[in-house]
Amino acid sequence: RMRRDGRLLRSWKDGEAKLNGYLEDYAMVARGLLALHAAGGGTEWFVWARQLADHILAHFVDDERGGFFDTSDDHEQLISRPKDVTDNATPSGNSVAVEVLLMLAALTGDDRYREAGERPLRSLTDLLAREPRYFGHALSAYDRATADAPEVAVVGVLCDPGLEALLSVCWEGFRPNVVIAAGEPDSPDVPLLAGRLQSDGKATAYVCRNFACRLPVNDPRALAAQLDEAPVKFRDV
Repeated sequence: RMRRDGRLLRSWKDGEAKLNGYLEDYAMVARGLLALHAAGGGTEWFVWARQLADHILAHFVDDERGGFFDTSDDHEQLISRPKDVTDNATPSGNSVAVEVLLMLAALTGDDRYREAGERPLRSLTDLLAREPRYFGHALSAYDRATADAPEVAVVGVLCDPGLEALLSVCWEGFRPNVVIAAGEPDSPDVPLLAGRLQSDGKATAYVCRNFACRLPVNDPRALAAQLDEAPVKFRDV
């Protein structure tokens, strides 16, 4: 009810949704959808998240200074178009948008998302170092951008115990920058899942880096071993 023609709306009252969604609406809904997908909820969540991210790139980008405006380019006319990059009680739309774009870059192999996510961080480098207390989530996004973490593709029948056992391994421990794609085998809507098939007819996991994958496994212990043997590398932004 808060979506119309693929666009998010901001407010709801007396059965009516209205006003264009803000950057934080698009970024945070997209981040939630990616979490649903990673938990094994289905590829439709990934598709929707990618649509929202593409809308951010089409309507919120600050081409001159980098980062993203809080309002879309077709929002009501304002004296000054706001742009908040600081994280307060909740993360800023900018830092969550960067996180979403970097996750999509890892899940799709599309450098367009990585460049769009890294550009705002480059413009904030001095502020992140000087005033870190105002940029908690942005620093997490910066860590994601510099950590060349592995991607994990898990394929199988949704709600199958075997699939859920593999996903449970992915969530164990502290692996904040690992991205997870979960869905039916060879799902064309999620590039990381495309071409990934089940082994021996069982739910199967692939541990990859930049889409180059190790041998597939369907034993949770084997998956845990591969993840432990895939240390995070770091790169410059």
